[in-house]
Amino acid sequence: MNGLLAHLADFMVDHRWLAGPVFGLIAFGESLAVIGVFIPATPILFMVGVLAGSGRVDATSVVLFGIAGAIAGYWLSWLAGDRMGHRVWHLPSIARHRRGVARARLFFRRWGGISLVAGRYVLGPFQSMLPLVAGVARMDAHRFHRWNVLSGVLWVVLVLSPGFLVGRGIEIAGFDKAWQDQILTVLMIVSCALIMAVVFAGTIKKIFE
Repeated sequence: MNGLLAHLADFMVDHRWLAGPVFGLIAFGESLAVIGVFIPATPILFMVGVLAGSGRVDATSVVLFGIAGAIAGYWLSWLAGDRMGHRVWHLPSIARHRRGVARARLFFRRWGGISLVAGRYVLGPFQSMLPLVAGVARMDAHRFHRWNVLSGVLWVVLVLSPGFLVGRGIEIAGFDKAWQDQILTVLMIVSCALIMAVVFAGTIKKIFE
């Protein structure tokens, strides 16, 4: 995973004008039902935040495209749920994630619209199922869009902030590009290790449940 992140970072730095659109596609995929489950969002978001904070990619472009992608991903997921209704739960790609979907359905049932905001931070990769659940539940379109826009804006700004602050610190400290690359590599390794530890802990928990 670390190698892929390094290649992604290099691509975004070497093609600054594409950094925003690329991040927008990542945010879109991470917010899309089913697909979002497989995208390692946390290390990518941290990495992009560091790149933006250190000035190696344009922060404004990254934020705007990220917000657009996050909103579009949730909207398409909601639309799929609204059009397909309860039939969507019988799709093989959905059925194999029964436990995660059940968590998303219970979370939405309890919190309603605000779950579209809070769920991005609470449900991990299965947050992408929330708009699908909202669509199946026939959540009103105007109400959904209000929560969706708020969710997309807050999510992108908040999840990029830690990496951005680290990147600003690296820039202010005056490290040259070689040192910045080494620091970024170490941070990505640590981030990936933490994700793997969480996944491993979750797997162990499921085995002993």
